[in-house]
Amino acid sequence: MVQIPGLGAIDIGALLVGFLIAFVIYLIVIGFVLWVAGEIVVGRRVTFGQAFAIAGAGTFLVLAVLFLLPGLIGLLIGFVIFLGLIRHYFKTGWLAAFGVTVMAVIVGVVITFLLAILFDGLFTIPSISPFI
Repeated sequence: MVQIPGLGAIDIGALLVGFLIAFVIYLIVIGFVLWVAGEIVVGRRVTFGQAFAIAGAGTFLVLAVLFLLPGLIGLLIGFVIFLGLIRHYFKTGWLAAFGVTVMAVIVGVVITFLLAILFDGLFTIPSISPFI
């Protein structure tokens, strides 16, 4: 247990286990979204393992680039690294890798809204107007 001012006692082991569980869930969700996007765009059989590898490697590499090069340059280099990972694992070209990225964003938004409808209250659908 570690005493943190304002927060009280925190068990570092429990915090680490919670972080690892959340990280694995994150990788599974991102891997699923990339897998669906790859199936839609690439048009041939892509595996969930390939998508999971992109999610894992992409997370660590992009975070490393953003740590070393914060700001817009880091974001652009991280984006190119992510496209390169998609290109490598899905064995496709740069344009198709960009298409997978765009489709992954669309699939992610659709899944988020479907989950928001399914679990009404757990997630919230943002309102366009403050009066609605």
